[in-house]
Amino acid sequence: MEGASSEAITVKGIDENGQRISSKTFGELVQAAFKESNNLCLETYGQHNVGGRLINDKGPVTIKTTGPAGQRLGCMGQPGTTIYCDGPASDDVGYLNIGANIQVMGHATNGVCNAMAQGKVMIKGSIGSRGLTMTKWNPDYTRPELWVLGSVGDTFAEFNCGGVAVICGIEPKSPNILGYRPCVGMVGGWIYYRGETDGTFSKNNVKEIVPDDVQWQWLLDNMPTYLETIQCTELLETLSVREEWKILISITPQERALMFSGPMPMQEFRSKVWDKGFGSGDPLRDLAPGLDRSPVGLIETGDLRRKMPYWANQESSAPCAFYCPVHIPTIERLRLLREGKQQEAYELILDYTPFPASVCGAVCPNLCMQNCSRQIVDESIDIALLGRSLLDVPIPAAPESLGKKVAIIGGGPAGINSAYQLAKQGVEAHIFEKDDKLGGKLAQVIPWDRLPKATWDAEIDRFVSMPNVKVHYGESMSKNKFAELQKNYDYVIIAVGTHEPRRIPFPGHEKVVPALDFLKSAKSSAPIKCGKKVVIIGAGNVGCDVACEAYRLGAEQVTLVDIQKPLAFGKEKEAAEALGATFQWPVFSKEVTDEGLIDNAGNLIPAQTVIISIGDVPALSFLPETIEVVKVGGASWLKTDKAGRTSEQAIFAVGDVERPGLATNALGAGKTAAEAIIAEIKGQEWIPFAKKVISLNTLTTEHYCPEPIDQDNPDNEADRCLSCGSCRDCHLCETICPVNAISRRELKEVGSFEYISDDKKCIACGFCSDTCPCGIWQMRPF
Repeated sequence: MEGASSEAITVKGIDENGQRISSKTFGELVQAAFKESNNLCLETYGQHNVGGRLINDKGPVTIKTTGPAGQRLGCMGQPGTTIYCDGPASDDVGYLNIGANIQVMGHATNGVCNAMAQGKVMIKGSIGSRGLTMTKWNPDYTRPELWVLGSVGDTFAEFNCGGVAVICGIEPKSPNILGYRPCVGMVGGWIYYRGETDGTFSKNNVKEIVPDDVQWQWLLDNMPTYLETIQCTELLETLSVREEWKILISITPQERALMFSGPMPMQEFRSKVWDKGFGSGDPLRDLAPGLDRSPVGLIETGDLRRKMPYWANQESSAPCAFYCPVHIPTIERLRLLREGKQQEAYELILDYTPFPASVCGAVCPNLCMQNCSRQIVDESIDIALLGRSLLDVPIPAAPESLGKKVAIIGGGPAGINSAYQLAKQGVEAHIFEKDDKLGGKLAQVIPWDRLPKATWDAEIDRFVSMPNVKVHYGESMSKNKFAELQKNYDYVIIAVGTHEPRRIPFPGHEKVVPALDFLKSAKSSAPIKCGKKVVIIGAGNVGCDVACEAYRLGAEQVTLVDIQKPLAFGKEKEAAEALGATFQWPVFSKEVTDEGLIDNAGNLIPAQTVIISIGDVPALSFLPETIEVVKVGGASWLKTDKAGRTSEQAIFAVGDVERPGLATNALGAGKTAAEAIIAEIKGQEWIPFAKKVISLNTLTTEHYCPEPIDQDNPDNEADRCLSCGSCRDCHLCETICPVNAISRRELKEVGSFEYISDDKKCIACGFCSDTCPCGIWQMRPF
């Protein structure tokens, strides 16, 4: 630093191509700039460890960061260093700080001041969990300080060893400003706080007091500097009311010695406890004279075993069913196919979804296949292939009517599966759809090359042919119309989805086309005209669909931009890239002109058409104010319980209107709500899906050999299935047991069976558990 200049040097976190550089490279650039100047301006793009380890011996160091700050801002910050962050910050601000003053002009997430030894961290906002944990203090130096304008998260000040915190309670993120269970293991330091708490602080480690004159004067002396630093000097009067402040201060060793007197001496224990209870004798000998105290053998049966085998058939979920949002029991279907019960296998899947061919077989990213255990052996079971095989299977006849009617607002996947499940059980389901066709975004925006039209039409026709399904098209919803539905129907299910595009009000936003409008237009008879060069703001899977449609409509160059690494994945991303689409990130949109998109750095990305694809939100103006909503991301979403029930007893909400997700998430939510309604109508208890996923290390995959997928015969997939958690009746356990303790027993229900172990023979060797292909046998403590 000798001869270092005070003139500011700017270090950018992106290269000349606009691509984010790594934290390591950025750190090297910062160190090089630090040799030239002790005044740095760092344009960060999520880089970690910014501002730390700048060892200074030639005057104060000033660091200003702009843009998203990554983890560990100010890590190992040195005395004499001031770090100014002009917005929020990520985890571990001030980690291992040994003297730097760090100022964050926004919220900070978890781990603020973790293991900090000296210096100050000032937050203009709230912080996440585990703040001020393991903070150190050497009496030869000043105490580390943390100042927070709002609130702190859970487990605050855990194992704090001397740090001081001031929690002001201004616009806190939580009404419990100290979070859950603060100060566990705290042995030094104190915490000023103002506001409500839940009282769960560790009373073995800290006590609550009111500030004395010296403590109050310290706060008055230091508060103006903090408020000036975070540019909130107008709050000084509000934060100077002594009666509103309390302190949590660590209990001294002397106080703790009085709280815990230590173990009872052995002589005292004998006289007060042992002799009174057992008359100075041996309880095993005197109270149980007939107890067998002979040695336990090396190999034993019965009660002398340390473990015993347990047949846990179908108590855990296979990964395919667990990760499927509809919880379709694929392994059960494959079992039926192995047994030659093809029709029953088809009907089983149609019990869960009306769209096995179009959704499971075409548009779903198939979480079941992504998590399939068969990948340990070779390839996942092709569940999409199995789904497509159900296209022509008819729906079973509906049972006798239950005499109830349900109104479903919205005919997307959530609304359709609600109606489908209700109709199958004898409930009259009325769908009120604003469009002139069913399907919601599935029908309106997903390109037909991803969702084959013939397949979709066939499954829609199968659905609307159900006797208990009534569809009302062209139905707009208003408060009066909704009240009318409440009056005339036993239940109302809200399934309107998200059809209100999000927008960003930057200059030129009126020139931008929402992705939803573009995709709807692309599937219509009069699509929106598309330029030769197209820029798409938002590089998720919907953005990839937009890119594919833009190429189909004549675009020659499509660029997808995002502020972070693109979230697109799977078939959608592959399709867009195959057509030539490119991705750029991080790109922060500043303005849209007739020439294209201009980013924050002033760079122009040429385009005749700019499309924004950053998600959609629900339109809920027709709902009464009595229905509770949750505000997230600037939009209102309906608040529901596990069954999808809202704050109104007879009103349910399903699909994207409650929580954005995949089409299969919507189908699953529709099924769940319908099942809860049916249970209530029948006076039965509704039991949600609650199985835990089976652990893969319980499967014995050595029994399986790699086999290719037969695309011409989907039923052959049944033989490839590992049948996770569900017994294949292979008799391996019965065969391998060295003492013939395991036997198979038929149950009363036709086709049902169980395997049992004879306690009088079993020696707890564990061979059954070690060989079971399906992970059924478990060795449990006796």
